[in-house]
Amino acid sequence: MRCERHDRWARRGRGVKNRLRGHPQKPHDAAVKSEFEWIALWQRLQKLPGDVRIGIGDDCAVINAAKPGLFGLLKCDACVEGIHFTRKTPLDLVGRKVMSRNISDIASMGGTPRFALVSAALPDRIPDAGRKKLYRGLTAAARRHGCEIIGGDTSRSRSGLFISVFVYGEVEKNRLLTRSGARKGDHVYVTGRLGGSIKGKHLLFEPRMAQSRWLARYFKPSACIDLSDGLGSDLRRLSDQSGAGFEILAAAVPVSRGCSLRQALYDGEDYELLFTVPPSQSAALMKAWRKHFKLPLTWIGIVRPRAFGLRLTTSSGRRVAIRTSHDHFRHHA
Repeated sequence: MRCERHDRWARRGRGVKNRLRGHPQKPHDAAVKSEFEWIALWQRLQKLPGDVRIGIGDDCAVINAAKPGLFGLLKCDACVEGIHFTRKTPLDLVGRKVMSRNISDIASMGGTPRFALVSAALPDRIPDAGRKKLYRGLTAAARRHGCEIIGGDTSRSRSGLFISVFVYGEVEKNRLLTRSGARKGDHVYVTGRLGGSIKGKHLLFEPRMAQSRWLARYFKPSACIDLSDGLGSDLRRLSDQSGAGFEILAAAVPVSRGCSLRQALYDGEDYELLFTVPPSQSAALMKAWRKHFKLPLTWIGIVRPRAFGLRLTTSSGRRVAIRTSHDHFRHHA
């Protein structure tokens, strides 16, 4: 037996459809086929108030902070069972991952995390002991970087586990790093090694907080992003925001042991820093980096004009287009 409310909503839905018949489709009503199209749509529609400095399109939104000389950084990210982890993944590592993903984005903009809110929808099959493990993983990851969980929300899930974390961070105004400053001739660098994160790194990575803070203070990259969706996709994000092309040298890409170049380009979830600096800074950067960090830093390419596109140059000199590595709208668990 149908309830009266269901009938009322059905009639209302038919009425809306009837009113829309015959009206031309607006440009922003067109079907969105990829994550990049979705982001571009939101960028066209957003209207930023005066105290928002950067909206959709970077690793974090940037606002004027209450403290003089600082910007506020706003970031939220989610982890979904069957997409970012499996039912068998230890719950403390699930908590660690979702918190660290947010902190990695704060780091890529040169900032430090301050406060976090956590929303979780939990299925009945997770016992109290499991929920405590999840919370311990979240808390430990946050406190390791000076961040404190101060609130959130919980709900019941009829399917899998879903967690969304919001982090507020801060950065000195003169040390803010963005995706939009890469210029023709800049050198392209990446930290660590790429590929094969599914073997464990996607759960156990450390956000490159110390490295990004040091870079922002002493060498301030012209553009910076953390590698979450793979070198292919995140290069495109730098390209879109900076209006530039990128030439990557295949032989220079730091590939993880036991992985192929293809995996280094397209696996994703490396959570390393990809950044650009003027060529005049390269020698001094590499010399100073070796003194401060054991983590590898590798020069992998050059910023080109936008018309160049995203291309991989092989050892033989052949240039191959770099494709998008991961798209949340086109990949399925």
